[in-house]
Amino acid sequence: MEAQEKAKKEAKRIKEAMKEGRLTQEEADKIKKRWEEEAKEKAKREAEEAMRVKEAEAKAKKEAEARAKREAEEKAKTEAKEKAKRKAEEAKKAKEAEARAKREAEEKAKKEAEARAKREAEEKAKEKLGREAEEAMRAELYEGIVKLTIMSPINLGQIRNLEEHLRQVQDLRLLLTGGSVDEGTQIIVSAGKPIPLIDVLREMPPVEQVVKKGKDIQVTLKAG
Repeated sequence: MEAQEKAKKEAKRIKEAMKEGRLTQEEADKIKKRWEEEAKEKAKREAEEAMRVKEAEAKAKKEAEARAKREAEEKAKTEAKEKAKRKAEEAKKAKEAEARAKREAEEKAKKEAEARAKREAEEKAKEKLGREAEEAMRAELYEGIVKLTIMSPINLGQIRNLEEHLRQVQDLRLLLTGGSVDEGTQIIVSAGKPIPLIDVLREMPPVEQVVKKGKDIQVTLKAG
């Protein structure tokens, strides 16, 4: 619009100059031609400048897009690398935790097995000692006078039943049955030759339990 206004003004001045006789038609045409050429040149320069600006903008846009793409790729690559690193660390921690748990479980199982084996060994040893003691006690031979202490509560019928079974034992004589409030009922027997008296007593139907007490024998009868 500015160029057109300027051209109109210049054309008006040329007309006025021609009216006044200051310019001939030929001179006016030359001036118009020069102006037209200058206008064309200016338009060409402006178009070229606009093209350069457009190309520069396109180039800048392309470079910005390429830069943004590179940055995005680098960011994605970095994030992927960090993610992979985190996963590797997590996997390592999980593996270490699994190995630790396995070791702890194995150690616990080992300790429990050792403790169980120890208990079993102690129980077996205890049972063995008990059996040996019992066998030794049962195998012990009694000869001569032996006192049997009958544990309370008892009644006369139980004592008579026990006495009857004692009389049936070969090489054993029933000497005396008596007792006191403090010592309870006592039966005195005499073995003519060595006999396993504890074992014999345990085999008797009325007897519940037999325990050796020093040189004497403690007898518990079955309730009845």
